[in-house]
Amino acid sequence: MRKEVQIIGSQIYSMDRFHQEIAQLLSFPHYYGNNLDDLLDCLVSYIDPNLTISWLSHDASRKQMGHDFDRIVEVFDRAKAYHDCFDYQLC
Repeated sequence: MRKEVQIIGSQIYSMDRFHQEIAQLLSFPHYYGNNLDDLLDCLVSYIDPNLTISWLSHDASRKQMGHDFDRIVEVFDRAKAYHDCFDYQLC
């Protein structure tokens, strides 16, 4: 069964806030290090990759986060290259 989670862009205004939200949404382990390397590790090895992440109102996050937003998207792209069934949408 495919899991779908939503990130609300107006609530994600910093890298720290993103890590808090994604860790909660995907039930990352307690040792998740709140960094992009750990994010990739969890996306490719810890969770079921049959997942879609929808980032709603992503423009609000992009505006607040700048380059950090692009870095997160790069990690999502890497996870998608690793697992074809992983997907994300910027809405």
